[in-house]
Order: sequence, then structure tokens, then C-alpha cells
Amino acid sequence: MSATLVSNLGWFPASWRGRPARQMPAYADEMLLNAVEARLSGAGPVVACEDAALLRSAMAELAQGRGFLLQGGDCAESFDDPVAEQVAGIAGLFDAMSERLKPALNGPLIEVARIAGQFAKPRSAHEETRDGVTLPAYRGDIVNGIEFEAAVRKADPQRMLRAHMQSVGTAASLSAARATGAPIFTSHEALLLPYEEPLTRRDSAGRWWATSGHMLWLGDRTRQVDGAHVEYLRGIENVVGVKCGPSLTADELMHLVNRLDPLNSDGKLVLIGRFGARKIGELLPPLMRALKSEGRAVVWTIDPMHGNTSMTGKRKVRRLPDILAEIDAFFAIARSEGVHGGGVHLEMSALDVTECLGGRGPASIDELEKNWLTACDPRLNRAQAIDLATHVAELLG
Repeated sequence: MSATLVSNLGWFPASWRGRPARQMPAYADEMLLNAVEARLSGAGPVVACEDAALLRSAMAELAQGRGFLLQGGDCAESFDDPVAEQVAGIAGLFDAMSERLKPALNGPLIEVARIAGQFAKPRSAHEETRDGVTLPAYRGDIVNGIEFEAAVRKADPQRMLRAHMQSVGTAASLSAARATGAPIFTSHEALLLPYEEPLTRRDSAGRWWATSGHMLWLGDRTRQVDGAHVEYLRGIENVVGVKCGPSLTADELMHLVNRLDPLNSDGKLVLIGRFGARKIGELLPPLMRALKSEGRAVVWTIDPMHGNTSMTGKRKVRRLPDILAEIDAFFAIARSEGVHGGGVHLEMSALDVTECLGGRGPASIDELEKNWLTACDPRLNRAQAIDLATHVAELLG
């Protein structure tokens, strides 16, 4: 029996159900939920196990200090997205950014989009109140609708079927668009476990893979070591990302890494810092030191978006100078700690949106309304994302 299979004894795709699960919707009709899960169990995969294995192999090289991970895309996909246009846009944006990055790299560029499954969103509050009316919070199109109506905000398990169908089409379109070039792999947050479990399949060697996407990540709100999401992610062979926020201590991170990857496998874990420009200098070095001292084969990247979000009224605001400042600090800290700065994780759009302030974007808060299209969090527009890639290339060079 392989070492991987031995390490996962006691694990099976449904073993998460015995653990506490945060950020999960409450479905009123359990029989309907069971029927949807059964249909997903017999449905085709979004991605092939073999392709997820290719990403795992590429990430193993990155874990050894060669190459760079460019990960990015929409905050949340929508059922209203025009798939062909969306795929063409993100593929073109990755091409433009890779042109800036590749000359500065020592090793390959790995491209991973937040696409073909990024439909579920964690929320800080379970409910939302407007004008004295309280309804369930919007949790992404795979769970409920964004319109503030009681019937629409009700969690509907049948939405998982539509999300799966759209994800299959999106992944196929993305693969076709890159048929003659470097692949763009897919990724999303593994948040809705009743969707993930039935799409978990075994390969010919008996190893379990999530076929909902090439890479799945663990959110900062669901990283409890004894929780359902960690339990699910520890058993799959896919690359697993871990969002590392300001409340994460070195001891907690070590327990988490040991739980998710007890064999210390190259390329299994990507740690995605999201501290904020003002906190990263204090919080990141102890985490890097702890894992380096234990010889852990992880990839470190930075998400400079989520830790640099503030509120103006009811509008989320992100400023490009803060985003760039956290990126600058990340690579400086990585060099100082003798750790490979492995990549960036961005929320970005191929469209000319006006959602993040600064650079070739809106100059003031008043201009955010010009072309605010996101379903949730602010994204860099095309020009801002390309300029960011140029900035990163200069840091690496």
C-alpha cells in the first residue's frame, strides 16, 4: 500500500460529515439535497484527475524554489456570466500578465485561475438587513440569489447542478482556448462540501481527487483543524491552498499543515498570506520561520486583496497603493527569511471595472460607481492587473 494511502486511513469523501462545519447553508429540504448529491455523484467531472496531477507536479518544483504561481480571477462567478466571453477575457489577461512576469522568473510560470467553480462565498454575517427587513445573506450563486427577495435568498440545493453544468462548460472552454499554449488550471474555495464530496473520484491507483477543480483552497474562516473543511481537504491529492489571515499563530499553522499534509509532500500545500499592508511585517515572519525550521515543503504566496479592504458606508474599498505595499513587504520578508516568494493570488477582472482605487483605475470613491460589476468584493481591472504584474517583475528582477 502506498504511503499516501496509509496516511489517509480512516478518511473517505464523506468523513467530513462527522465534524463541525462552518459557513454552510441550511437547506430546508433534506430529501431534495440528497437527490442533488446523488445526481452529482453520477455526473461527469469538471476536470480530469490526470490534469490535477499535472498541477501537483508543477507545484512540487515550485516548492523547491523554482518558478512562480500567478493565481487570480473573479471574486465570485455568476450564473449570468457569458462563459465564452469570460474565458477569452481571463485567458487574454493571463497572457498579458505572463509577458511581464516570465522574463524575471527563475523557473516556470504556473497559471491558475479562480474559475469553473468559484461560486460559493463565505460571509461574516449569516443575515442581511435592509430597511427593517432581514433575510439570509447571499452566499454565492451556487447557494442562493443576490436579489434581496425572500424566495431568492432561500438556500436551494438545485443550484449546485447549475453550477456544475456551467463549470464543466467553462473548464472545457478554457482548455480549448489554451490548446496550443501553457495551460491555465482552475481553482476555487472548497466551501460547499455537499458539492465537493460527490465530485470526489478515485484514480486507477486508488488515490482520491477532487474533480471539481485542479486546486482547491481552504478559507480563513474555515481552517479549524478539527473542522469539516480541513477533514475533507486532507484526503484529496489535489494541490490545496490555505488562506493565512491575521489571527493565525505559528502553532496553529503547524498543526494545520501537519493535519493537511502529514507526509510533507512537495507541492501539496500553498500557503496564501492575507494580512494587510499594515500587519504583514509583524505577522508573516514568525509563520515562515516556524515552517522553515521544521523543513516543511510548502509554497508561500500572497493575497494582497483581502487584508486591504475597508468600508466606506456600505461599499467595500480597496486601494492599489495598499495592495502594492503588501506585495512589496511579502517579497522583502521572504528574501530576509530565506524563503522562496512563490507567487500572488489576486481578485481581478479582464473588464474595465472601477472597483479598486488608484493607478489606472478610479481616482476617488465617487468614481467607483462608474462600472462597479462585482457580485461581492472589489477586483483589479485589466490595466491595474497588468501594471501589478510589471511591478512584481521588477521586484523579482
